[in-house]
Amino acid sequence: MQKEIITRHFNLGEDQEAMVDEAIDKLERFSPRPVQSVKLTIIHEGGVFTADGVLHLKNHEFRAKGEGREPEVSVVEFVESLRKQLAKFKGKISGKQKGEDGGLGKAMVDGEAFIGDADSAPEGFVLRDMDVTAAKDTFSGNDQPFLVFRNIDTSRVGVIYRRDDGEIGHMESNND
Repeated sequence: MQKEIITRHFNLGEDQEAMVDEAIDKLERFSPRPVQSVKLTIIHEGGVFTADGVLHLKNHEFRAKGEGREPEVSVVEFVESLRKQLAKFKGKISGKQKGEDGGLGKAMVDGEAFIGDADSAPEGFVLRDMDVTAAKDTFSGNDQPFLVFRNIDTSRVGVIYRRDDGEIGHMESNND
């Protein structure tokens, strides 16, 4: 992880610098992905220290700010704010991966609905290859909440589902 710590209007002592490094390193425990970089600016103005910075993950950026009468207090507040953001983000990601709340953890297995993750998939599970028209026709003939298939035209995973207005919707994964 790349770290950039900038101070304005004061200098950090060795002990303070070590504390800041250690606090930032602990953030990796709460991150669902490797932390690419952290940029922290600590400013001393009017007797108040303000720690303001940004943490970068692949495709995500988290910003936080902390204030206190000591630089350590402002950094702890900054790190705590980032920790909360990362924990919330990690929960969202793990929820999507597990297919909670009827998400894409469901698929079709020999005409039956399958709920679960890939490790518990029945032996007969096959991601069927078909075009969008065939998938819509297959979906129309059953009462399942959606149909997952591999689009033969694009080689992407597609989902056919019933929209709130009763019409049939279609979406595909983005493999970029």
